[in-house]
Amino acid sequence: MDFTLLIAAFGGGLLATMLGGLNSFIFCGLLALAAILGGQAGAPAIGIFAFGPVFGPHVAFAGGVAASAFAKTKNHIENGQDIVTPLCTTGDPMVLIVGGVFGMIGFIIQYIVAQLLGPVLFTGILGPVVNGAGGASAWTDTVACTVVLSAIITRLVFGKTGLTGKTPAGETREYVAKGQRLGFVLLMGLGLGLLSGGVVSALGTLGFGGSDTAPAALYLFNMAPTIFFAIAAITLIFITCGFGFECWHHVGYPAASTAVIIFTATLSPMAAIIGAAITGMFTMWFGDFVLRTFNSHADTHIDPPACTIFVMQTINLLILGGLIFVA
Repeated sequence: MDFTLLIAAFGGGLLATMLGGLNSFIFCGLLALAAILGGQAGAPAIGIFAFGPVFGPHVAFAGGVAASAFAKTKNHIENGQDIVTPLCTTGDPMVLIVGGVFGMIGFIIQYIVAQLLGPVLFTGILGPVVNGAGGASAWTDTVACTVVLSAIITRLVFGKTGLTGKTPAGETREYVAKGQRLGFVLLMGLGLGLLSGGVVSALGTLGFGGSDTAPAALYLFNMAPTIFFAIAAITLIFITCGFGFECWHHVGYPAASTAVIIFTATLSPMAAIIGAAITGMFTMWFGDFVLRTFNSHADTHIDPPACTIFVMQTINLLILGGLIFVA
């Protein structure tokens, strides 16, 4: 573990608290997209700024979520699920401290999940970790996994409604979308999956084609999942502006990952697109299910997209990439 970055993670959690958890996540997307498009020069910024102690969701977003939950217990905000309001408006030093501490907690959890748990459980499937990366350390999206674990800790520490919320007496909760909402959810997932799969297939065809643009196309092909993640994160600015909007980083990112894995193994654009479409529909539906299950009648935020990414990337990386389409 890099203790310099652990110390920095306190500041990352504190900064996200000042900004508001969701706003810090938008900056994650901006930094990730800029770093990727910067090529080799931007590579260090991906791990340090976008997904490290500055705006890494396991540090920044998770710290902001915890700070919002704590701020609600002090009556600084009306809703502990409010991850938009910049909490520097509270004027309470303890709110900043909670955000910073949970930033450090997230940094530690992510290290345990990736560098300790992964190699112990999955080296036989994914191979050894090399220079702290790849192999069994990449058994899932460990950042998303950490966001989920941190949010669960936050609810248990600061919440009063239990893990799945408290449904008011006489009210029936629906855990899955039905009717028109179900059709809308599945169609969004299908369209975003087709988009991700189509773009990945086009880049893969160029990248594996041997043309002069092949190296650049192959780079974008491999980075396509993170590019879709970044674009989707940036579009969440609509929520901060007060518009109703659907999150989709938990759809475009895993769908593109599915397409990359399938195309790399088969070189079949159609197979990659079909796989991405299936992933798109499943992830959009599953995110809606998680939202209804954990955030209905609850007083803290457990992130549905992070839960979905954790589940689907485990399927992608461990099952599809590790057992079925083995490179």
